[in-house]
Amino acid sequence: MDESPEKGSAQEPRTPDDDVSPPASAESKDVADATSPANASPAGARSFWRTLWGRVIIAAVVLGVLFVATMLIAAKFTESNKFCGSDCHEMWPYRDTWAASTHKSVNCVRCHIPSGPLNLVKTKFYALREVYVHFTGQVKAPIAVTRHISNSVCQSCHPSSQLSKPLALGTPSPVTFNHQSAGHGKLLCIDCHSQVVHHPLPNVAYTPPISMAACFKCHTTGTTNCSYCHAAPHADRGPCQGCHNTWSWIGGKNFTHPQPLVGTHAQIACEQCHTQGVAVKPDGCVTCHGDQHNGLPLCDQCHVLAHFIPSTFVHPQEGPHVPHGDQPIPCNACHASGFGQKASCPCHGNNPPTGGG
Repeated sequence: MDESPEKGSAQEPRTPDDDVSPPASAESKDVADATSPANASPAGARSFWRTLWGRVIIAAVVLGVLFVATMLIAAKFTESNKFCGSDCHEMWPYRDTWAASTHKSVNCVRCHIPSGPLNLVKTKFYALREVYVHFTGQVKAPIAVTRHISNSVCQSCHPSSQLSKPLALGTPSPVTFNHQSAGHGKLLCIDCHSQVVHHPLPNVAYTPPISMAACFKCHTTGTTNCSYCHAAPHADRGPCQGCHNTWSWIGGKNFTHPQPLVGTHAQIACEQCHTQGVAVKPDGCVTCHGDQHNGLPLCDQCHVLAHFIPSTFVHPQEGPHVPHGDQPIPCNACHASGFGQKASCPCHGNNPPTGGG
């Protein structure tokens, strides 16, 4: 028998609950809440990003500290004298000349890096170029000085009180020089003393700071006007260049000594023989050769520079004895007290010789 409702029979009314799905389980509800954008937790998102940026910041701080520490260690090492002569630095010629100079007890950075932390940072920044030069093999000698050494650096060891003392430069006509004069006081120390530590260097000509060539860098008229600095030690003999040159007081291109200077005489100063000035005959022979004739100082009257014996002296004729005659006698027979004294004749009552003596 058909149990379905009869056609046309009345149906029971539907309630709203009939269209609602069965209640979901607690587990499926949690999953839905977690995956729903509307239900995402703002606090959780902020916590995630806060943790990520926190890690980034911590890593950046650690790396920054390591970088700064590395740079400080590198800066300290590159300030050492050892670094200037190591395999990492093209400074071997400069290291060797420094080690042989009077400044070998002074650290390189004492002169080459101005005082103050800012100058240190600037110097190290400029020095980064040396890293590039080293690894590209573009080192060219000589290395140019890119920063001048200030006078204050030099004067930290050489005070003004030391520089205020006048100096006498050159012989035999010295020039009075003062570091603090109106003109010289405006110069940098390195204008004259740039190679006081580093010389000789490859491909660099050295000019001694107390040479005339150094003076002529500023005093350009000095080559034609010697009296600008020097007072002649002798009577006027015309232009100084006729007898002297700018590198040596003796041995000028046009000067001819009355007697050829040979041996040791060619190596000593003029005033060692001409003690009273070059305009006066030499009287300094006894300084080296001793007094051989009991007071005769003018050796050039009887001797020449090339040899001491034989003498050039020609004795006036004295009877039959000297210089020619039948009865020759030795010199000291008449000059008993030395050639520097008047002769006397012991055979003739100690009277002086009649022909002169």
